[in-house]
Amino acid sequence: MGIEQNKVILVLVGVSGSGKTTLANALEKTGVPKLVTTTTRPKRDGEVEGTDYYFREISDMSNIAFIENSLYNNYLYGLTVDTVEEGLDLHDVMSVVLDKNGAAALKEVYPFYTKIIYLEMTEEEIQQRMEKRGDSPENIQQRLLFAQQTGEFEAPIETNLVLSVQDLKKSVDDILTYIKNSLQ
Repeated sequence: MGIEQNKVILVLVGVSGSGKTTLANALEKTGVPKLVTTTTRPKRDGEVEGTDYYFREISDMSNIAFIENSLYNNYLYGLTVDTVEEGLDLHDVMSVVLDKNGAAALKEVYPFYTKIIYLEMTEEEIQQRMEKRGDSPENIQQRLLFAQQTGEFEAPIETNLVLSVQDLKKSVDDILTYIKNSLQ
């Protein structure tokens, strides 16, 4: 596939609870489809195959070509080459939720298309959001510790846009404006 300058993969990066998935879902409602990642984690109530994740057995993962993958809570998560290539064939703009390592790997493979958007939040804001969504105190502390250890409270080096997601509509509008300016 040749390089088309009018393609954008928005990579939403931020600590757990920063609103990455909520923002990706809101962008999808404006016509920006999500690239769906693959996981070995069991499906939770309400999750849909091919919408939330592609749910796979660990034995299936060795036969899949990944741009990146990571281990979290003993489950593999990753973005496949096929998912990205299919997205680029079908769409001019798409979004994906990844961690910092995933964002860096995608930027390395698709440097012309990848735009990293970092969702900036304080530890206190994250803790409040996770409490509000019903996470257990143990899980919150585990996630905060993981975020501190992995540097998730700092934007990736190649970040294109930093957002403080206090107002979902404003964040979506800011991203849509950014996309419009990126494609000119």
